[in-house]
Amino acid sequence: DSYDVFLLQVQGRRRWRVGPVRQPAFVEGLPLRILRDFHPEQEWVLDPGDLLYLPPRWGHDGIAIGECMTCSIGFRAPSRASLAGELLARIAEDEDAADPLYRDAGQQATGEPARIPVALQAFARKAVRARLRRDDTLMRALGEVLTEPKPQVWFDERSSAVPDRGVRLDRRTRMMYDERHLFVNGESFRVGGRDARVLAHLADVRMLSATQVARLGDAARGELSAWIAQGWVHPLAEDDR
Repeated sequence: DSYDVFLLQVQGRRRWRVGPVRQPAFVEGLPLRILRDFHPEQEWVLDPGDLLYLPPRWGHDGIAIGECMTCSIGFRAPSRASLAGELLARIAEDEDAADPLYRDAGQQATGEPARIPVALQAFARKAVRARLRRDDTLMRALGEVLTEPKPQVWFDERSSAVPDRGVRLDRRTRMMYDERHLFVNGESFRVGGRDARVLAHLADVRMLSATQVARLGDAARGELSAWIAQGWVHPLAEDDR
């Protein structure tokens, strides 16, 4: 995977040297990833409020000029291989009672017991193809992967009552949608019609007014109530209205 990095100077000043890294190799045995062979091409001094953007595969080295504070903001750009791995792992978690079991009643005795049977190889190919052939399954897995919270993220549970004064998403909540589904913190939901439009608006602007909440149907309001209980969504405070 690669990352777009933004370095935001919050306090004081820091001198940055940056440059492209074509074949990254890191010094072993260190808690930080230190490039073994780094040749910076450009240099800047950041003052408070300055923002420095580093494209993927660019190295950086910062030296504080006195007391300072810098925030590093990273945006992950997954590689095709890593995204495929995450999607396949997520798809494999879905159990289907109708999935056939592998059977080899016709398997004859063999003098090569360690050789993988041709029938099992064919069964494996069909199993993978069958899962990938379901476009809905793949798109649902994509939304769940994209909204899965980081392992260190947790939410505080609370009352599940749906408020009458509007709601807002918790700052840690990840919410997205496609033509058929709504995705919240690694879970997927089928929605349609007006409910889909209202909840998509919640995902886009991260807030709903009391009027918009009142437009939701019973099923959608039930989901919203569950999200409030899980700490994913919060009622709007009096000063937010």
